[in-house]
Amino acid sequence: MSRSDEQVVLRGTAANVIGLVAGVLAAFGVQVLLGRSLPVGGLGVVTIAVQVAFVASAGSRLGMDMATLRAVSVESGLAPGLRSLVDRAALVALAASVVVAAAVAAVAEGVSGDPHPLQLGALAIPAVAACNVYLGATRGLKSMAPTLWLFWIGQPAAWIGLTAAGLLAGLGTGGAVAAYGVSWLLAAVAARAWWRRLAAGSEDVPAAAGRLAAAIRYGLPRAPSALLAQGLFWVDLFVLAHYRRQGAVDDYAAASRVAQVLLLFLTSAGMIFSPFAADLHARGDRERLDALFKRSTRWSVTATIPVLVVLAVCAPNVLHIFGRHFDPGSTALRILLAGQAVNVVTGSVAFVLIMAGRTGLDLLDNAVAMVLLVVLAAVLGSSHGMDGVAVASAVSISTVNLLRLAQVQRLIGIHPFERAYLRLAIPAAGCLAVALGVHAVLGSGRFELVLPVTAAASAATYLGLLPAGLPAPERRILIERTRRALGRAAHG
Repeated sequence: MSRSDEQVVLRGTAANVIGLVAGVLAAFGVQVLLGRSLPVGGLGVVTIAVQVAFVASAGSRLGMDMATLRAVSVESGLAPGLRSLVDRAALVALAASVVVAAAVAAVAEGVSGDPHPLQLGALAIPAVAACNVYLGATRGLKSMAPTLWLFWIGQPAAWIGLTAAGLLAGLGTGGAVAAYGVSWLLAAVAARAWWRRLAAGSEDVPAAAGRLAAAIRYGLPRAPSALLAQGLFWVDLFVLAHYRRQGAVDDYAAASRVAQVLLLFLTSAGMIFSPFAADLHARGDRERLDALFKRSTRWSVTATIPVLVVLAVCAPNVLHIFGRHFDPGSTALRILLAGQAVNVVTGSVAFVLIMAGRTGLDLLDNAVAMVLLVVLAAVLGSSHGMDGVAVASAVSISTVNLLRLAQVQRLIGIHPFERAYLRLAIPAAGCLAVALGVHAVLGSGRFELVLPVTAAASAATYLGLLPAGLPAPERRILIERTRRALGRAAHG
């Protein structure tokens, strides 16, 4: 991999992490606000309503988000007609999502005793779809800023503000769900404007009909595949809702939301990695693609280790953020973290397959994982409740990622592992030992004390030992830049 590519990926990943942390905090803010403001069962109702909308939008956009990302990435510069192509792809996604939204609203009448939250959530589907298509196009230009500020930060922050206003007005769960749709509408309008500005260098002429047809052919398998991929994160919650009381659904909803924090760095690296993967694969540069895949995955794992340690050791304390009655979800949280850890370690294998044009294989993988999840969740959820459903989720997510790992190795000839991984055992072991020790000393105190102290002590230990876990060139860069930062601080 060229030095310039490596620097772009590293800088982009670092910048994304900062923004994604803010995005995760914003998303947590919504959950905490709802958990503390709504009556028992309210958080579960809102979570299901908005996730139905988000999952439905993943399929309703007909893969146009990935199609525009790949088309823009592969094009040499801003080719004529790109702006037209992206607008037409967005219209395709918008038209399909309107039909899907109407279907969801109609089905809600027959599957829920109170269909109104689901129907309000369905109104968000077209906005979510259009927003993602335009953001996919901006990522094709290797610009993460729009996704960062609109998807990860702007939409959750807007949802918090609108939800708070709705709660003050006494709108309850319906107001929280409606606020979700409005926040996505604002994000979609901003995403289109941002794309048009970034693509100002593209000659604004109509795209050839064949280009849109090619994008649709590529994207069609992505429609059901994206729906299934989103479902893998949330079908377990729906199965649990069928078998258990609403309180258990609340506990599991909080645990599953926390477990997804583990994908923070993988998502960040994967988004900046995707346009490079499409470009390098299209040019047949497998050596540079392999190097980029290895580096981006190892960086994701390196950054994720302390997060995994703190969340696993402090599971009850983390859930107390939502309220002390969420304590029963601790075991489920640890199980879910194990499944997501496999997801992180295997890297952006799904992105590799998709950017290489293997959308049909990606669909098959997700279908296998979904069948496995539903069967296991039904069997284990009926007998072991939320812990059994958590096992089902962890097994299905691990299985599909290991399957894709083998496919990427066989079909594309790359994999994410290198010897440098072994060095990470040193800072990881130190981080775990300190986290366990501090948590044992503090015992079952208030989460406001236990969680930050444990996190700070373990993170400091990890950072102190991290140079020993890095290859020599990266260790020298880290030490050099740390000294520069300290020098500037001392003279500042």
